[in-house]
Amino acid sequence: HANCNYCDAVLGCKSASAGTASLVNHLKICQKNHAHICSTQSELTYQVSEDGNLVVPWQYIEKEVREAFARMIVIDLLPFIFAEKEGFRLFMAKACPRFTVPSRTTMYRDIIAIYEAEKAMLRKYFIESRQTVCLTTDTWTSKRQQSYMVLTAHSIDSGWKLRKKIINFVLVDGHKGDDIGKSLEKLLIEWGIERVCTITVDNASSNDTCLAYMKRSLTNARSRYLGMRCVAHIINLVVQDGLKIMCHPRNRIRSAIKFVRASPTRLDLFKKCVQLSKVVSKGLINIDVVTRWNSTFIMLETAEKFERAFEQYALQDPNYKTELEKTGPEPKPDTPDQRGPPTQSDWVYVREFKQFLQHFYLLTNKVSGTKYVTANTFLEDIADVHFMLGEWSDHVICGDGEIFKCMATKMKTKYEKYWGDPEKMNKYIFIAAILDPRNRISLRT
Repeated sequence: HANCNYCDAVLGCKSASAGTASLVNHLKICQKNHAHICSTQSELTYQVSEDGNLVVPWQYIEKEVREAFARMIVIDLLPFIFAEKEGFRLFMAKACPRFTVPSRTTMYRDIIAIYEAEKAMLRKYFIESRQTVCLTTDTWTSKRQQSYMVLTAHSIDSGWKLRKKIINFVLVDGHKGDDIGKSLEKLLIEWGIERVCTITVDNASSNDTCLAYMKRSLTNARSRYLGMRCVAHIINLVVQDGLKIMCHPRNRIRSAIKFVRASPTRLDLFKKCVQLSKVVSKGLINIDVVTRWNSTFIMLETAEKFERAFEQYALQDPNYKTELEKTGPEPKPDTPDQRGPPTQSDWVYVREFKQFLQHFYLLTNKVSGTKYVTANTFLEDIADVHFMLGEWSDHVICGDGEIFKCMATKMKTKYEKYWGDPEKMNKYIFIAAILDPRNRISLRT
């Protein structure tokens, strides 16, 4: 046996059975042993070397700490004035007194210096590797009537890893095609990018002029297939056409959600109705963004779970039905009234429409991925959408199928405007599908 020198505990230490394990374990829990450790004793500090193989003494380097602080401001989207906050300066005075917290002006200069260094490294990569890149660009106008353009470069490096870099976010003279084309040409020269495979744009007419300009500017033979329509944007246009048919149930549900969320009192009452209705859901109702159909899908999907809660709320709040009947425009002749609370038929439409929209929602998420290649599945995805719209437009497959049939027919018309003629589609869509080994197997079978 062995006795602890601090707490006199008797420990087994037979080499055949216990060994030294009992001594080590007791060392971790012996309170008196820890009590004898001097509280003022300093602990060794260390850091791992850059190659990760060695433990080296830690050194305070003001420049590295300043750079790390600047990167924290960028990564966490903090305002420059954060560096001058009293609470942060008090924390740093205790955590690292040697670090002189910079002012917001100095922080701005540090961030610009990091940006210029990262830009130079990325430009060097483009020039030396001579990578073929795919570009995506979009333009929009701010509230101050200023036109902006964002340019993103996608490429595959020597390690077969997909790289995505936002290389510019700049002011442009306007939304005219030639202006956008000249800005693109200037940016490509600035970055040293010579080999461009495709430029993905939305369906704005100015982009056709921009692509024509870029085809003249780029001298490689592949520029004939330069223009690529954004799949997610076309899906958005197709679904928006369908939503116009289903506007009345959607608008009544949206109005009901707005009413409930208009004040904390109403929202608290709705939460009580949720409990009374025994609705099991971790989330709560949210309003959608009218221009984003995927947010409308999420709104309808969530609201459908609270159908009984809305019915319970109508019994609890007498103003609910009265106020909603006043909300919205006067109905036109031969058109349904959009006013009032959601009806039983509205919830039936939503349940069926939700299943229909879910295909497009999942497809949009899939083609919008930036951490994996998506081009090889475009052809299959486009074909699936065409088949599904054909099924819905040719057959009545719901309780009140005429509405859904009309909706699918309108969506199919919009779909065929962009993808109805294979001759007008970018040939890279077919080439990427052919090069996918999974499709080769299916073709052989």
